[in-house]
Amino acid sequence: MADGSSLLPAAESALSRSYSRERVAVMTLLIALTVARSAVFVVFEGSNFDSDQALLGLMSKHLIEGRAFPVFTYLQPYMLGVEAWMAVPFMLVGGITVPMLKLPLALMNVAVTVVLFRALERSGGLRPLLAAVPALFFALASPGTSTLFLETSGGNVAPLLMVVLLWMARRKPLIFGALLAFGVLQREFAIYGFGAFVALRLLDGSFRRAENWRPVALGALSFGAVWQAVYLAKQFSSIDGPGTYAGWSLAGAGANVSALLNRVCIDTNQLVYGVQAVFTSHFGTLMGANPRPLTDFGINSLLSQGVWWMWPLVGGSFVLMLGRLAWLMSRRAIRPWDPAVEFATYLFLVGLQSLIVYALLRCGVIAVGTMRYALLGLFVGVGIVTAFLKLEPVKLLRGAAVGVVLVWATFTASDHARLAWQYTFDQPVNGRRLLADRLIKEGIKFAYADFWDSLSIVYLTNEQVIVASTTVVFLEEYQWLVAARSEEAVWIKREPCPDGITVVEGLYICPSS
Repeated sequence: MADGSSLLPAAESALSRSYSRERVAVMTLLIALTVARSAVFVVFEGSNFDSDQALLGLMSKHLIEGRAFPVFTYLQPYMLGVEAWMAVPFMLVGGITVPMLKLPLALMNVAVTVVLFRALERSGGLRPLLAAVPALFFALASPGTSTLFLETSGGNVAPLLMVVLLWMARRKPLIFGALLAFGVLQREFAIYGFGAFVALRLLDGSFRRAENWRPVALGALSFGAVWQAVYLAKQFSSIDGPGTYAGWSLAGAGANVSALLNRVCIDTNQLVYGVQAVFTSHFGTLMGANPRPLTDFGINSLLSQGVWWMWPLVGGSFVLMLGRLAWLMSRRAIRPWDPAVEFATYLFLVGLQSLIVYALLRCGVIAVGTMRYALLGLFVGVGIVTAFLKLEPVKLLRGAAVGVVLVWATFTASDHARLAWQYTFDQPVNGRRLLADRLIKEGIKFAYADFWDSLSIVYLTNEQVIVASTTVVFLEEYQWLVAARSEEAVWIKREPCPDGITVVEGLYICPSS
């Protein structure tokens, strides 16, 4: 008769096989949800596309044609042009289109989902089915947040991937340092991952042990090497597009810091209001729980997302879970930096930094238009739910937490379904596409327009129409070309003009004189 010890390996093997099947099923579902919530913004160019995004697309085109070598984004020598480079192979296959520009970002969204889910399972200590619950906050992000994750505007989704990769590389200092340097150069918000690590190591006393400083030194060495390598490559880059060179800009290695400081605004009279606004309306909007018209996010749709009672439910649940976690930790002598909950704490600290910095440095102006500066705040919810599912011993309370997330997910999925239905069967008018086609039809080669229309038109016409910006200038070449043919150039305006051509309401082609 077999004893208990001989049965144990067989039981563990059966459990492992069961979890393996569960893992595959859950990961497949999460990937499918990420693809589904991204589809409208990738497939339909008119859903959300503007000149900020067109700039990266034009960089890709110039790379393909060998006309430029953009290490950094044009006119922004502090933000790596990674998204432009990523789009090149897709454009070589599928052409210079908006879907080919956004498809690599959709794949990056899938990568975040997969890496986050695996980290929640391995480091968060959750079985696959439970790990999927906090992962839903990203995998099924609301339409407004999803469109930000799919904007080719210099790195909205990249910091989320980088923060999780930093965690996975935490015991490999050379990789950690390289990732941190690359992440900060791509988008400075990746530094929140480093901040969370520093906080954890200060709390657990690691910095007081001499043997722990060697990995720190190796990480710093790797960070410096990657940083310097990128700035050496910058010397060969086209700073402001074709026909420009590195010396065109005086920005050096401190450009990231300078760019960040230029966006900082501190008003001590607005600090309390800013914090209140971030942790109520802004955080709720980021989670997709507050009612908001989709136009607020630049989405071409008259639909809205969220319901009035969802944020009180989700936000209130977060507060209750935090209170319960504090009580459980005090009773069981568990500290937030203990291995059982360290990853959850890491995510929470990353998100908390994102929200607080945004609240304190915007002079109280907390708006959807700048929500991209605090997208990592999403990890606050992921961290809270992860820790709660890990530590809560009462099955009923764990079930209640899962239920809240599933209610949120159901309504968020409904918002996506309504948007997908609209674009499939009653697609809104894409004014910029109609304008681009009309310019080509009329044989117009040169034009002047506001920045927000200029580069998008150039991209949609595949540079068949060159448009100079009348406001912010990102591509000097277009200014030179149009100035040389100014007598032919038309004006694209938002108001009707004498002898002009009406494309759609709000977009008019006006004669040069």
